[in-house]
Amino acid sequence: MHILSSPPFRRRAMVVFALCGALLTQAQRPAHFDHANADLTHAQELFSKAKFAAAQYEFEQVTARIPDAHDPTRTEAEYMSALCAVRLFHNDASNRLLAFIDAHPENPHVRSCSFELFRHYFERKRYDDAMAWAARVEENELDEADRDEFVFKKGYAYFQQGQQDKALIELNKVKDGESLYAAPATYYAAHIHYEKGNYATALQGFEKLSTDPNFGRIVPYYIAQVKFLQGDYDALQAYVKPLLEDPNGAKRVDQINRLAGEAYYRTGKYSEALPYLQKSAQRAGVDRGERYILGYTYYRTGEWKAALDQFNLVASAEDSLAQLAAYHMGDAYLKLSEKTYARNAFKRAYDLGAVPGADAKVTEDALFNYAKLSYEVSFDPYNEAIIALRDYLKAYPNSPRHDEAQEFLLNVFLKTKNYEDALASLDAIKNKDIRLQEAYQKLAFDRAVELYEGRKFADAATFFERALKFPVNQQANAMAHYWSGESRYALGEYDKALAKYDALRNTTGAYATDLYEQASYSMGYCYFKQKQYGEASTAFRRFAGAPRVNAGQKSDAYLRIGDCAFMGEDYPTAIKWYDDAIRASSPDKDYAQFQKGLCLGLQQKWTEKITVLKALLADKPGSQYAADAKFQLGETYLNLENDAEALRYYKQVLDGHPNSPHTRQSMLQTALIHKRGGEADKALDEFKAIVTKYPTLDESRDALAGVKSIYVEQGRVAEYETYLSTLSFVDPGSQDLDNDYYLSAEKFYMDKNCEKAVGAFKDYLNKYPNGGYALNARYYQADCDYQAQRFAEALPGFEAVITAKSAQFLEPALFAASDILFRDKRWEGALDRFVQLEQVASMPQNTLVAQIGQMRCLRELGRVEEAGKVAEKVVPTADKVLPDGNQRADLKAEAGLTIAHGLLSRNELDGAFTKFKAVAAANKGIIGAEAKYHMAYVRHLQKKYRDAEKEVFALAKDFGAYKHWISKAFILLGDVYLQLDDRFQAKTALQGVIDHSDEPELVAEARQRLDAINASEIQQTTPTPQEDIEVPMDGGNKPNDGKDQ
Repeated sequence: MHILSSPPFRRRAMVVFALCGALLTQAQRPAHFDHANADLTHAQELFSKAKFAAAQYEFEQVTARIPDAHDPTRTEAEYMSALCAVRLFHNDASNRLLAFIDAHPENPHVRSCSFELFRHYFERKRYDDAMAWAARVEENELDEADRDEFVFKKGYAYFQQGQQDKALIELNKVKDGESLYAAPATYYAAHIHYEKGNYATALQGFEKLSTDPNFGRIVPYYIAQVKFLQGDYDALQAYVKPLLEDPNGAKRVDQINRLAGEAYYRTGKYSEALPYLQKSAQRAGVDRGERYILGYTYYRTGEWKAALDQFNLVASAEDSLAQLAAYHMGDAYLKLSEKTYARNAFKRAYDLGAVPGADAKVTEDALFNYAKLSYEVSFDPYNEAIIALRDYLKAYPNSPRHDEAQEFLLNVFLKTKNYEDALASLDAIKNKDIRLQEAYQKLAFDRAVELYEGRKFADAATFFERALKFPVNQQANAMAHYWSGESRYALGEYDKALAKYDALRNTTGAYATDLYEQASYSMGYCYFKQKQYGEASTAFRRFAGAPRVNAGQKSDAYLRIGDCAFMGEDYPTAIKWYDDAIRASSPDKDYAQFQKGLCLGLQQKWTEKITVLKALLADKPGSQYAADAKFQLGETYLNLENDAEALRYYKQVLDGHPNSPHTRQSMLQTALIHKRGGEADKALDEFKAIVTKYPTLDESRDALAGVKSIYVEQGRVAEYETYLSTLSFVDPGSQDLDNDYYLSAEKFYMDKNCEKAVGAFKDYLNKYPNGGYALNARYYQADCDYQAQRFAEALPGFEAVITAKSAQFLEPALFAASDILFRDKRWEGALDRFVQLEQVASMPQNTLVAQIGQMRCLRELGRVEEAGKVAEKVVPTADKVLPDGNQRADLKAEAGLTIAHGLLSRNELDGAFTKFKAVAAANKGIIGAEAKYHMAYVRHLQKKYRDAEKEVFALAKDFGAYKHWISKAFILLGDVYLQLDDRFQAKTALQGVIDHSDEPELVAEARQRLDAINASEIQQTTPTPQEDIEVPMDGGNKPNDGKDQ
């Protein structure tokens, strides 16, 4: 019911009617007036029935009927019409009352207008305007009901204006009475005392309303809160228990639950507190303080996971409460045996040690636990253990845990795989004891090995030398010398390598190690590479005669000793060592057989040579020396004048190895045998076939001589001249001069004087653009430019050779052109040339190069699946071509990685994971790191989030040097934790990338994800406004829109 239709208003209406009657009597109106003002009477009846819209219409009709502005009936109608506007909340209500006051200042209704305007502005919450009109109201002239209403509303208006003392004066006048406003006045008076901290007085007021039908469900919250603030927890608990058992007993039950729970919490009764706090936390928008209390209650009752869920939402802020939450998270994770998570939480607690109000003891303990756990966990991607322990020792030099921390630090140095960061930390320690020196040596050596395995040989050599800075461990000294030599060897710095091998052999205690003999083997290769065959032979013999050597290397040493003898033309000695290699079942037995065959041939032991070479072909038909062996057999039978057998082996070369370097000579020998055997026409066709296949004067000179010889012998000279005219590279008239110009340029090239050769070849080509040696000149000129890394100048020459399809230069031209195009990142063009190179490759090495090039081009072009298929060919080719070692292992790892990516592109996740796993296990370099990352990525795609987490941890542990993949993995880990609904760990993973990565793109990616998580947490922990409680302003007859205070 609206307050204006309440009993006080009805009393006011009766006063209005009495006033109207008095006016009529005083005017002594004639009897027919009653009939004349029947419309006014009707309007008044409608008003009394609260039909204000209809009444206003009737009053307006009366006003319109009477033109005299001062007529009492019209005046009454104007006033009543204005009152109707007030009751209807019309926007012009105040203007109507003000207009009435201006038009009729002496009218008795003017005083009532002041009260009505006060009411009007009060209802619209325009308290300043309401109070302005209140000052014009004569309170003593109001009847009791209106006076109570007026006084209460004045008090409430003061309350809204923040004038609490004035409000109390007015409210106190009403609260102890019997009016409709007594209860609201009591409520607001109690509320003011509550806000002033006068809890006892406030409590009396709230308790007085406990049985009030309108306030009985509102005040329990305040009563409970007062008892809480008074610290009277027992009384609070006794009070709220029956309330909470009654679902309709009070408003703000969730807040009452919180008060009850927190009361138990403050008295250490966590089990009793938990049910209340759980119920309170079911509402939306629970603030961080309450979540901390609930989390700590779970923590104290041993519900670690539930505690973590709550602390998670508290620890994200930058304040002391977040520090406590993070610290307790660390301990909760330890209780769950989750040391990695605990470490992250303690780090967060330590990082918050600088915020205002942070607990110094918590900060110290958090740092110690963080440092200790960084040492204990199986990985440390950002070298945080060393940093944390050093920070602790520096910040707390007098801590009783100082010695323990020092011991941890030493162990971290010995355990870490973040070698360079650890070395930098050790470099900062001026006085290193023997244990720190030993740690330094180990770290430098391990970093060097890591760099060596990554084929960064110059850097590796530097770190091997650093490992000798503190030569504490003799075995480590020997290993550092040896591997420093291996690094220098890989760089082609053979003299420096020899010096390191010598240093190894002279190191104390080196003789007792396997490396002592291994150094001889490596020294042999250094000498061999420098063509110092005598010294090489001595070193290899020393190695081969040692008792503790690898069988495979020993047989290899036999081969090299044989090669040294071969180069010294000591063929019997060479044969002896090649036989030793054959008997040792060397992996390169076919090479030993071939070389033995050559040695026998050079001694003109033709029959023995034939036997050895045939044995080679029988033992290993697919040998890379098969074409050479067949050609040598053909040559040997030719020397023995056994043309039939010679032809048979030349034919095997041509049929089985069409791209062999021996192809042209086999064709030529075949033609010569046929000519010598009287098969001139057959020989002529074969000579012409050579000219067609090798269209350069240099390559076809012998074949042209054969053609000429046959034509002349048959008296067909004119035909010969006609034939020559069809050859673009032959100019009979200038052939001698052409030859002289070309040979002059070629001499510069053969003497390795490329600068002069390039100019000479240009001169030749300018003079003879289609000369007999034009193709040779273009290739040699291009080769000189290629060697000088003038790739743009070299490419046109190679392309000209490729277009001409000259068999002599096609393979090397394709090799160089594909390399140039690949360097220039012209992937499509390079891919085309690599495909052609594979088709014509006569050497397995070039086949491998072609396949590798195709694989890499396809990968760059995003044709991942095709790249994977090519990679499947690379692996077996690498096994055939490359010796067992790092290069072969790295290439197979790259191919395996490409195959895995191909499987991943086809969504064959299990197959891809298996392949990535194999690569990661076989390669500990950057390829292995990439494979390990993709193992985690596949597990993420498979929604195996805990497995993905394990793979990231393994990556950080085993591939700590590869920061790019560490950063990518931890960004992925952030996504994994989000899927596991662990935002704290997600944020920790992402923050690590932001703090430690030096790649702006990855930092931006991590920050974007972190910002999204923070935004969602702010939304989740922002308290929702307290529910609006409808407070009756007149004892329940009219609701008030105002919010409960």
